[in-house]
Amino acid sequence: MWSLAIALALLFFVLRGANRYWASLEGPSVLTQYAPQVFWCFFPGFAALALPWPLTVWYLRKIGRWEEADTIEDDADARGSMNSFRVMKLLGIVVVAPIGFFTVLAIPIHLSISASEVRVGHYASWRSERFPLTQARRLTVVDGYRLRDGSVHPAKDVIIDFADGRRLSANSAGDGGTSVREDVMRLLISRTGLTPEHAVTIDDIPPLLAQR
Repeated sequence: MWSLAIALALLFFVLRGANRYWASLEGPSVLTQYAPQVFWCFFPGFAALALPWPLTVWYLRKIGRWEEADTIEDDADARGSMNSFRVMKLLGIVVVAPIGFFTVLAIPIHLSISASEVRVGHYASWRSERFPLTQARRLTVVDGYRLRDGSVHPAKDVIIDFADGRRLSANSAGDGGTSVREDVMRLLISRTGLTPEHAVTIDDIPPLLAQR
């Protein structure tokens, strides 16, 4: 059972590796920001807690050790005053499986900066969005985002407006609540060749056409 728990916990590294491999499939990049590592903690954590016990009982029965499996299950039922195997099996189906499904959908998340473009992989999107750096028209550094009470939560970001009307957030692969990395900010400023403007929040940035 402990071996199963450790193996399931190690899925963290499998998921993190899948995220990095996915980003590498698009070609070389100067800098890549991957999905926050906390994304890969939930499924391995819940799986390691909920699945080893019912899987062990199932395996013992599968190899013919019925008496040992029944003893383990009876002891658990007596302590918990319930059908422990059924409860843990249901927990795996109702809780762990959906967490695993939604975690896999996060594998494409990344932001890669190459010599000519920025590639952004979005949640549950198998094709990355590409932003040619030659079409960048304005770069704005924002202080954070505004809360409902009107205050500003500090989370620095770089917003780039493009000629086709699209807008790129340098924190696209972040967790949304922390500041963009300094190396990402410096590289974007360097690659676009734009003079950084400033705004308190993204909502304070005027439409690009209004500046022309």
